[in-house]
Amino acid sequence: MDNLTASPGETEPAPPAMTCRRCGVCCTRHQAFVGPADIARITAYLGITRDDWDRLYDDPRWRYTEYRLIRHVGGACAFLRFEAGLAACAIHPVKPGCCAAWQADPAKNECREGLAKG
Repeated sequence: MDNLTASPGETEPAPPAMTCRRCGVCCTRHQAFVGPADIARITAYLGITRDDWDRLYDDPRWRYTEYRLIRHVGGACAFLRFEAGLAACAIHPVKPGCCAAWQADPAKNECREGLAKG
């Protein structure tokens, strides 16, 4: 079976609803939810301590056991950057699981807003 044809009785995987346009709207509307594994990967990648993480990136307004939210700076995720007009994540290789799971979709308000930006 190739990637385009399903065998009888099999269901073809649905194609992505749309390709991410790297508008960054999702990074301004949501705070990334991170757990211990996410924090360990990010701190190792950045070469910082957990105390540095708490001071620089942890949103102290919300704490739920060992899970945290990444703080927003200037109205967006602390790791959001723009390169040549496109949104870029400063920690993309180790981005939080919730960010990795995000799928662009024209049914999402964030994506419709990004599309309207042009």
